[in-house]
Amino acid sequence: MLVLGVLRRTQWTPLRRNVTNLQNVSCRSLPTRQKFRVCSLRFETTATKTDTQASPKLPPPKFAFPERLCVYHAGTGRITFLACLKLTTLFIFVFYGFVVTPAYFDKEGLSATVLRTSLSAIIPMVFVAYTTAPFVSFVHMRLPPFARQSEEMLRRFVRTLPPHTELDITTMSFIAKPRVSKVKLSDLRKTNERVGIVNLACDTAAENAARKWYMYRAVAKFNAQSNTVSRAPWVWESILSAIGKRQV
Repeated sequence: MLVLGVLRRTQWTPLRRNVTNLQNVSCRSLPTRQKFRVCSLRFETTATKTDTQASPKLPPPKFAFPERLCVYHAGTGRITFLACLKLTTLFIFVFYGFVVTPAYFDKEGLSATVLRTSLSAIIPMVFVAYTTAPFVSFVHMRLPPFARQSEEMLRRFVRTLPPHTELDITTMSFIAKPRVSKVKLSDLRKTNERVGIVNLACDTAAENAARKWYMYRAVAKFNAQSNTVSRAPWVWESILSAIGKRQV
């Protein structure tokens, strides 16, 4: 066994020496073609290393404010209450209009009771739809990148708001589904309609003309009067003042 081990070592040692000698061969001792290949391989390896070291991945810039800043919030309690009120009114209309009224009509015919149940279904639905249609839940303003960097930059942007500033105004449909209206700042104007319920309005004639007949009409009147935003509440006040200045 000892003899076999010594023979194996003597067989492997010249092979190792040949391998090390081939690795240490310089470009000068090789022919021109091999010299070109070896030098090109060395250049490629060094180039890839320098490229990876010279171009590290830069971290994304950090902003103090999001791209869509919430400048108006009506309050979670008010939004929840009005959503429940709309759904409850819808259920009352369905119950009195399609269950109670037909039952009395089959029993008594056209009577005063049928008239009362019909009005009980129609009047609440019309009143709630008329008074709560312009209710605004949220208002988001799209900020440019420089205005998102800090509060000071945001104040500078708000002081001189451009007329093409985009606002996303979220209202509620009749079934309490959110509806987002994209409005430019120059299109809004202050008003006092529906016994003080509506305080903002915009012209939607062009938008309604572009819509098809089976689509909902665009929201033209808004009720945004009590703001509960805790972060930068002064932005909404600046927006209202900018609307008033343009109107004058």
